[in-house]
Amino acid sequence: MRLEDLGSGVGGMLVSASLGFVSALLGLALARIHPILLPAVMTAAIYPVYLGDLRAGRIWSAVVHVLLWAAASGAAVTAATVASGGGVGPLILMGESYRAEMFEWIRTGRGAEGDPSLFFWPKVREIAVFSALSLASGGMLGLALGAVLLNYMNFYYGCLILSAVPGREAVVLAAGWPIYAILRVVGYTALGTVLSVPLLRLLGQTDLGWRDLRRPLTAAAVLMALDFLLKAAFANLLYRPVLRGAVSLP
Repeated sequence: MRLEDLGSGVGGMLVSASLGFVSALLGLALARIHPILLPAVMTAAIYPVYLGDLRAGRIWSAVVHVLLWAAASGAAVTAATVASGGGVGPLILMGESYRAEMFEWIRTGRGAEGDPSLFFWPKVREIAVFSALSLASGGMLGLALGAVLLNYMNFYYGCLILSAVPGREAVVLAAGWPIYAILRVVGYTALGTVLSVPLLRLLGQTDLGWRDLRRPLTAAAVLMALDFLLKAAFANLLYRPVLRGAVSLP
């Protein structure tokens, strides 16, 4: 991996992060018309940067820029959730249903979060849909689906922060985004970037080839396998008890 492949300088990284933060806030404002506008605006903001990286053969730059966009947009959605007392829920696709599902899991231990028999096949289907969308659209629809997934997770995270027991806020901040979910985001980003290339190559938009894709594809496979393994091992054993002791749920 070459250093120059990791990004087009600090300026490019700042642009990607800024696009993530601003597009999430703008998308939330427009989501009052329809919630689909939130992921649509976020995707429209980052895709030109992403496409420019792939056209230039900078596959790792594309991965880094998307991750910065994801982190900054997540900060914006989380901040908006906290500032509104959770009132932005109706603006976020699947936000309130995901919050209810996760709060029920924290309270009772029931649900897919900690049960491999319940989460394995839905996650496999999600990866298959994400892969098909990325492959069919040069990555654009994969980014859009990724935005949906990020937004409802960050809405839930903001609601966790609102529910923190006084003095336990740092625990919630640290445990609300579990390590396996973070690895999943990085894995999805690497996978979606790899799967963007075939259509772009067919259209003459990039010269990236198989040799360029092997490492990000390997990284994606390893990270997504770790997501499954760590989720199965630690969701109920570690994360649920920690969160249950750190939040007060209705």
